[in-house]
Amino acid sequence: MNFKKHILSNGVRVILVPMKDNPTVTFAMYACTGALYETSEQAGISHFLEHMCFKGTKKRPSPRAISLELDSIGAKYNAYTWLEKTCYWAKAGAEHFEKIADVISDIYLNSVFPEDEMKKEKGVVLGEIDMYNDDPKSKVDDILMEHMYKGTPAARPTVGFKETVSAITRDALVAYRDSQYKAENTVIAVAGGLSEERMLEVAEKIGKKIKKGQWTEQFETKDKKQTGPEVAIFKKETDQAHLIIAWRSFDRFDKDVYIANGIANILRSGMSSRLFTRLREQMGSGYYVSAAHMPFADFGSFFVSTGTTPERVSEIVKAILEEITRLKNEPVKKDELLKVQEIVRAGLKMGLESSDDVMEFFADQEVSKKEIKTPEEYEKIISGITAKDIMRVAKRIFQNDTMNLAVVGPLRENSELEKALTLKE
Repeated sequence: MNFKKHILSNGVRVILVPMKDNPTVTFAMYACTGALYETSEQAGISHFLEHMCFKGTKKRPSPRAISLELDSIGAKYNAYTWLEKTCYWAKAGAEHFEKIADVISDIYLNSVFPEDEMKKEKGVVLGEIDMYNDDPKSKVDDILMEHMYKGTPAARPTVGFKETVSAITRDALVAYRDSQYKAENTVIAVAGGLSEERMLEVAEKIGKKIKKGQWTEQFETKDKKQTGPEVAIFKKETDQAHLIIAWRSFDRFDKDVYIANGIANILRSGMSSRLFTRLREQMGSGYYVSAAHMPFADFGSFFVSTGTTPERVSEIVKAILEEITRLKNEPVKKDELLKVQEIVRAGLKMGLESSDDVMEFFADQEVSKKEIKTPEEYEKIISGITAKDIMRVAKRIFQNDTMNLAVVGPLRENSELEKALTLKE
């Protein structure tokens, strides 16, 4: 699958992926900023800004004007904010390309942030904060990040806190937008059933409107030094306890990042994966289990998460760590490695069937690394991972003195958990 990258004279990066015979097109604008770029007093402002960009521009003076215009052409559209990026996108029939590009660029560049809409939207975001706090599966993520990265932006939830969101003023919102949404910090991405020439013509017209200038840099997140495993428990009266075991790892520029992703797939990719088989099929411990490597610009972590009855938490922790120890000490057999590689290859192909997925695949790489690998190049990397690679990187990641456990549930003490939280060499 081919793509083209253009850098405009003002520094805006444009990623174009023509998809012959695809009936749809997706247009997106990324600001390379998010929660990791906020001070403690600004917590949640990136996310609130994303919400407010849908509340009106000079050309489209109300939220309904924006939504009605996109709904009238049957478009799908949304936005999201994360630690290092904010994305605004729309997808529609290819014949509506200019329309969705005009709407998305208008809210990115020209939102006016009416005071009355800010007041109402604060109520919406405060409700979102309550929703996440009420959801133990989401809450355990926050507890883990707060424990592992205390004192840095990574410790704060993307949605912010009630007090910081409530304190956002219109002047602060405008100042933050103007300090972050700069040309050099913007990526425009288009994928779908159009020619590269048509995509570029529209993207250039939009991109040239974005002002150049310095933007606020990401605040550094430093891993603290541990002397052994650490436990963070948030007591909550729930029927199920939700837990995450996480290890401090490495950033996304590390050479082992693809192997770490391979380890995650061995542990939890498909119903024959190690953790699914052990926890769900053999132990009947609970409904969900997941594993992933999450690398960022200057830090990363590998985590395993699951839910179980409160009385079984220590038992489940021991079982997970036994599977981790196997990865460190026993070479993955050839048939299992081939199976996982095929799952990843197939998942990649199935995940690139639509224009929005293709746009995100290429644009996310540009936003995060300023380097793009094609699906074919990615497949080649995955196919080259060996059992020795898996063992080497497993030993690198899974250490006692980088391990953390977060639990949300009706647990009364953690002495038993601390005993369980030991990796055998």
